[in-house]
Amino acid sequence: MSAELDKKRAKGRTNRNTIDGKYLGPMPVFDKDTTPDPELNDKFEYFNAWGKAVNWFNYKCNAKDFKNYTIRYAKEYLKLSKDDIKNLKKVKDNSTLYLLASRLAAVHFTGFHYHKHERDAVSGYIKDIIEEGKLITEDTTDVKPKNVVSIQDRMYNKMMETIYAEFDDTVIEGWFDRDFIKFDAFTAIKRHDLKGPSVKMFADRIKTLHSELIEARDKTCEQMVEAYSGWSTKDLKKAITQLETILDDIEKAQLANKAVRKPRASKPKASDKQVAKLNYCKGDDVAKVASINPVIIPGASTLYVYNVKQRRLTEYVTDKTDGFMVSGSTLKNFDQKLSRTCTLRKPNEVLPLILKKTQKQIDNIFKGITTKITEPTGRINKDCVLLRVIN
Repeated sequence: MSAELDKKRAKGRTNRNTIDGKYLGPMPVFDKDTTPDPELNDKFEYFNAWGKAVNWFNYKCNAKDFKNYTIRYAKEYLKLSKDDIKNLKKVKDNSTLYLLASRLAAVHFTGFHYHKHERDAVSGYIKDIIEEGKLITEDTTDVKPKNVVSIQDRMYNKMMETIYAEFDDTVIEGWFDRDFIKFDAFTAIKRHDLKGPSVKMFADRIKTLHSELIEARDKTCEQMVEAYSGWSTKDLKKAITQLETILDDIEKAQLANKAVRKPRASKPKASDKQVAKLNYCKGDDVAKVASINPVIIPGASTLYVYNVKQRRLTEYVTDKTDGFMVSGSTLKNFDQKLSRTCTLRKPNEVLPLILKKTQKQIDNIFKGITTKITEPTGRINKDCVLLRVIN
């Protein structure tokens, strides 16, 4: 490995926590071994761990998010029928029963190992919500349709009431006296704070008027010739030039609006939602390895994956500030130049080292591998064991 690549790896492994990640921490992750057992330990430790997880969700989620966790729990864990799910959805997000059930359901997806008492409680709350949903009827007989004004109509009305009204008072009124007054469309668009679609609507009306004047000047349309029969060819040319100047101003305004438009920032999905459809191998008895909880992959900087069928070890590395992202069964945001994959001749000797050694020591392990090292694709399938992540 080159010195330059070593430097890139070192840079990529620095702390990348966001402000939320620094003070709130990543989504809490549990399994059967890391969940405190109230029967063996102090019950306070069990409920304290659960309470910290709930606080994380309280900060990150709103009532609708919590309701979705409850519905997901009912679908995936309880395997309820479509009718039950339909009744579950009828109840309002901020229902008291949802407040009771949703926190328990949300923490379930961290891998928290609930005991029978908590499982029965969640099932009971969800059953009560379903019964409440059955009482809600969808009666639409006396509902009067709302007079909803579309966004396009609102933009068109604003355009007509502002810039076109000003254009009419200035330009059209001036035409009656054959006075071709200058109209600064660029400044008018900024003054009325018109955006892309509204500006285009105004441009379309000016283009229509411009076409009519050209047809009257060139005598290509009898109706337009008759409509502007009182105009001289000289006046028609002046009006056409006037409108062409306005169209030039409109085009400049459209380019200016495009230049200052802020790109929409995409909000990353929660870790559990990113990995909901991730297809991976839970463990392999031959290689004697087991997968970590995949919810800790989003946001991490390094991931080690072992394909049990092909005996390939893959190291994914990212230098992105927000770490890895997962879409379906594909790992996103990793750097192909920094990441690497190779076939292991003796996996039973190498894999234990990958699980416990430092990254610098793992670099030395890769240097000692004699098989060809290539760039990974990011695809994770049913043969892939998720060995380890490093933040």
